[in-house]
Amino acid sequence: MEQPLAAPIQRLISSARLVGGILLLLALALPVEAATPPKRLPSLASLIPPTAAQALATQDSFVLTAKAGDGPSILPAYAGSEALRAALGAEKPGLVVEALYVLRRPSPESPEAELRRIYSTLLAISSLEGIEYWSASRQTMRTFYAESWRIDSPESAQRLPDAQAPATGPLPASALYYTYQRDLSFGANKYSYDYRAYPEGIGLEMINLTKMTYKGIPLLSPKALKVRVLIVQAEEALLFYVVSAADVPSLPFVRGKVQESVTNRAEALYKWFVARQGISARP
Repeated sequence: MEQPLAAPIQRLISSARLVGGILLLLALALPVEAATPPKRLPSLASLIPPTAAQALATQDSFVLTAKAGDGPSILPAYAGSEALRAALGAEKPGLVVEALYVLRRPSPESPEAELRRIYSTLLAISSLEGIEYWSASRQTMRTFYAESWRIDSPESAQRLPDAQAPATGPLPASALYYTYQRDLSFGANKYSYDYRAYPEGIGLEMINLTKMTYKGIPLLSPKALKVRVLIVQAEEALLFYVVSAADVPSLPFVRGKVQESVTNRAEALYKWFVARQGISARP
């Protein structure tokens, strides 16, 4: 009685196997979408300019004061540097002081997340309050900014909380904020903070909006001091570049005081950045 059912069942099994084989062949024939390779950052050697390569081979910082009429010479070899070079060429400042630092760290798992963290750090203007630098003349650590916070505008100067980076999505290509800062050399002043986001880099331009004085002596007119920061991601490190440009009188005392101040500012900004990133800088 069971034999008549055997043949149909066998045919069903054979059909199922045939269909399965066809589906397998179709699956193998479909194009496989390749996994997106992780983003590769440029090598450190490709970013360091030849003028700084020898010095940075044995140390992680290099400070250079340009000769009169010369432009920047230790800018990182990076696309975002060209706008900065062009701006300095057009301005022709009387004093240019550059500082280039190498902050070595392992290659980041997510370069995009690291870039967002760098941007967030630079937005934290209130955390600049209390940052220190080494005073060679006093042979001691000295506070640079005694007060620092964001304001709504240079006119009303209403205190605001720090701006925040977007949690997701692209970083703003540009953003402009204003700050009130009191340092122990030039006193209380207001600045514009102009941010730029690049692939593998963040730029920041700081310009004084008020007259800067030292012990009651006027040294810098409004917009006479421009401090530009450029942070570039490399595979094995972060490059932290600062160039300070000032229209200063040729008086040796004035020029010397401004040069000392902008050099100290660069050092203080770098140490603040390192501490905020949670990375130990090599001594």
